[in-house]
Amino acid sequence: MVERRPKTSMAGQSKAQSGDMTETSAQTSDPGASPSRRRISKIAIRVWIVLVGVLFLSGAVVPLATDSLSFWFYMFQWIALAVGLNLAAGMIGYLPFGYVAFFGSGAYATGILVQIYAAPLWVGIVGAALVGALVSLLFAPTLRLRGIFFSIVSMSLAIVMQHLVSLLPSEFAGGSAGITFAREQRPQLYYYCMVVVAMLAVLAMTVLVLSRQGLMLKAIRDDPDVARVIGLNVSAWRLAAWIGAAVIAALCGSLEGLYSSIIDPHASFNILISAKAVIYAAIGGFGTVMGPVLGAVGMSVIDEIVWSRFPIANLFVLGAIVAVVTLYMPRGVVGAMLKKSPRFRRWLF
Repeated sequence: MVERRPKTSMAGQSKAQSGDMTETSAQTSDPGASPSRRRISKIAIRVWIVLVGVLFLSGAVVPLATDSLSFWFYMFQWIALAVGLNLAAGMIGYLPFGYVAFFGSGAYATGILVQIYAAPLWVGIVGAALVGALVSLLFAPTLRLRGIFFSIVSMSLAIVMQHLVSLLPSEFAGGSAGITFAREQRPQLYYYCMVVVAMLAVLAMTVLVLSRQGLMLKAIRDDPDVARVIGLNVSAWRLAAWIGAAVIAALCGSLEGLYSSIIDPHASFNILISAKAVIYAAIGGFGTVMGPVLGAVGMSVIDEIVWSRFPIANLFVLGAIVAVVTLYMPRGVVGAMLKKSPRFRRWLF
């Protein structure tokens, strides 16, 4: 016997095809919202926000509960710097070894405005953010380079800026001796300002990664030519992320200068600042929200423990830890977990 199959009318087939096309177009019409909602659990997002809130609330009560204000200040500084560097390296694919140029620019902007010209404190901090954005625009032509060439040029520009600042007249920028803040020091105020900067950086990165704009930036990072074909303004998006990363670093430099009360070319433009920001973000995982935060917090704690117990071998031990993590987890802790088990994508982002 021959099995008879029910006939399907052309109208029914057309309707089904139309429905499929409608569903496909609905999935692709909003590339920023639907993929993130499908991949990432809403519970995971809420848990992450709660954890971030607990971290920063803990930071808010630190001055009342402990004397180790300096450790917490620099931990939040490294969180902000790692997140800012991740915006450039993880979202648009540029690894700036000269990231410290923005840090130092912000520090000197605040020093000149507050100490030399006696401007209010808030003017010095806002001025640092503006100077960081201006310096990023001056460095913007380097975005035409890619890979190691960009990294080398950015580091070279940071070294050039260090020497230029040291050659400025002493009555304007302190010369090679730098600037010392003579005003009354308020370390707790600068600490809370750093907490706010780090919190805003983390929240902004969270919103960005979960939005359409975050997918656009990652598309530009992965294949800029294809991104141009689908209509994305690659240059504009790169520049926006670049300026955002620079402003975060400039604010950190401004607050660190106020907190330490001394700004000098060697400390403010120390390449080690760029190196530690890169290491902390890389250990956690570039291109993720959680990675740089976890990397900065974890390495800050490890650095403090190693320094207190092995002061002489501090750099050796830290270097060994970084080498082992990089060797066995080249994508960072979060990246390694995502690679090992794809189901973690609903919880880690």
